[in-house]
Formats: sequence, C-alpha cells, structure tokens
Amino acid sequence: MKLLTAAAMCTLALAAAGCADDDDDDEREPAPAAAARLEVVVRPAEGEAPIRQVQVACEVLGADASITSCRRLRGFSRADLAPVPEGRICAEIYGGPAVATVRGTLGDKPVEARFNLTDACEIARWRRNRALLGPVP
Repeated sequence: MKLLTAAAMCTLALAAAGCADDDDDDEREPAPAAAARLEVVVRPAEGEAPIRQVQVACEVLGADASITSCRRLRGFSRADLAPVPEGRICAEIYGGPAVATVRGTLGDKPVEARFNLTDACEIARWRRNRALLGPVP
C-alpha cells in the first residue's frame, strides 16, 4: 500500500511540474558561450619541450563548426580551469610527469591554469578538461 501511495504522489508531482507556463522558454535562444583566446601547452615533464602547443581562438564557443577545438569547448567556463580545492583529500596515485598550462582570456577575463598528474584529483581534473588539453599523456 505504501508503494502505491508513493507512486501516486510521484505521478502527481510530475504532472504538476509539467503544467507550468513555460511557453516563452521555447522562443528564447540560448545565450552564446563566452569567447576564448587561449594558448595551451602540454609538456611530457616540467621544463621539457612541448609535445603539443595549440592556440584556441573562438568568437563563440561551440558555434564555429570550422574550428574543431571551439566545438569541443561548448559549455566550457572559467570554473572548469579552477584548481583542486585546498584541503581536498586525494588518492596518492601518480599519473606521470606531464604538465600543461592554459593562458589567455575566456569571456574577456584573463585565465591562467596549470595542470599536472601528481594525484588522483589532478588526474581527474585533467580528464575533465581533455577537450582543451587532450588525453592524459
């Protein structure tokens, strides 16, 4: 009986959510993502020659089909470049000596980020940004 009551409540909640007056939302165009001018440098180890150096210049992220890196960065924001928060507990898994830097502007604001593979949190951060950095070396 409790399961039947819970199912009925869920059905009512879903029906009520679908009744909102959102007709205006269909007519609105999504806001374009911020423009980007970024230099990405990936090195096999600190101080070594870059294995990949890319200049990314997009007027609107995701919009220019001719620039593959711009398409891949659709929805990308400054928060994606944020460092691992202080005090975060991370597994001590060493992913290798590779490092990467990202410098430039995103949405007319300067950005600068460093990436490494020193622990599980940094490896996960690199993977979240692989559209910009490429795969973990």
